[in-house]
Amino acid sequence: MSSAGHAQNQTGTPTRAVVVVPCFNHGRFVADAVESALGQRGAETRVVIVNDGSTDQDSAAACDACASERVAVVHQANVGLPAARNAGARAAVERGWLRGGGGEGWGEYVVFLDADDFLEPEFVARLAARVREAEDAGDGPVSHAYCQERLVDKAFGVWTVPEWDPVLLLITNLHPVTALIRAEWFARVGGFDETMREGYEDWEFWIRVSAAGGRGARVREPLFNWRRHSDVTMVIEAVSRHDSLYGWIMRKHSALFERHALELVRRSNLLLRKGDGNWIDENHEAIVVRDLRAANVDLWRDICLARDERDGALAERSRLDAARAELEGKPVVKVSKRVHRWLDAMGPVGRGIKGAARAAARVLS
Repeated sequence: MSSAGHAQNQTGTPTRAVVVVPCFNHGRFVADAVESALGQRGAETRVVIVNDGSTDQDSAAACDACASERVAVVHQANVGLPAARNAGARAAVERGWLRGGGGEGWGEYVVFLDADDFLEPEFVARLAARVREAEDAGDGPVSHAYCQERLVDKAFGVWTVPEWDPVLLLITNLHPVTALIRAEWFARVGGFDETMREGYEDWEFWIRVSAAGGRGARVREPLFNWRRHSDVTMVIEAVSRHDSLYGWIMRKHSALFERHALELVRRSNLLLRKGDGNWIDENHEAIVVRDLRAANVDLWRDICLARDERDGALAERSRLDAARAELEGKPVVKVSKRVHRWLDAMGPVGRGIKGAARAAARVLS
């Protein structure tokens, strides 16, 4: 069946989705994100960009440059990523683009796409088809579909996300925030927790969805691209605060964690064993993981040094080529080269003249 066929809902009309794109100082990427959202095959999409108080000189204008009949732009003071996502969904509901709590509106799905990331053209169609497939299986309500994540630019590889598992979700996040979410489910759980400005707000959101009876359906294809363009990312910063953020999630959902406490302990320990995390040193670091990390750092350092040496050699060669080109462009050099070609053409007589000239030069020096 074609992608377009897959993307049709039960009424026979194409799947409709609103893509919310929060932007804070990522204006140089926002057009790519919007283009990927509008370029979905076999589905109809609209986009709401939320410029969340960008402080650089270009992002606000870059957001405005994307505006069209299918793209709305909202400018607001900086309130943080979770609140910016909520603001985008709210703006879509107010415009009639997205179904709110009352179930009325143009789009049945909402997608949250950060401004520096982008979608594959089949994202909406494939994930919408997966939602219907999971619902037809009769295993309970499906709140959203998610896919594998491809890492690009300064990162590489594919996050081959696990199957949906409500207990495993309490131990670790299962998939990216960029998923195809039923608008009614987003409204039902109240969107993202706007107090969680330091990270893990998507993980906490999925836990609330799960606690409300929703479940995700997985697509085993990398249809979402996470662009790492700097050495410091929101994900890295959030992981550095893991203990406090995870503690907050546990306190907020304490009844849920207590209900599954024994299973969580068992499965957490199993994950430690699978990851060679049970063998620890006096600092409570997993020894195998610690040593692998150190080896990776050394390897990366060697790669960077080799790259720098190569780049340095290429730069020096480029400098010498430029100096040579500049020298050969001088009139006296051009005349000298013509004289040498003329003497070479004269055969033995020319070689004699060149030899005499070199001898005279030695005497004069």
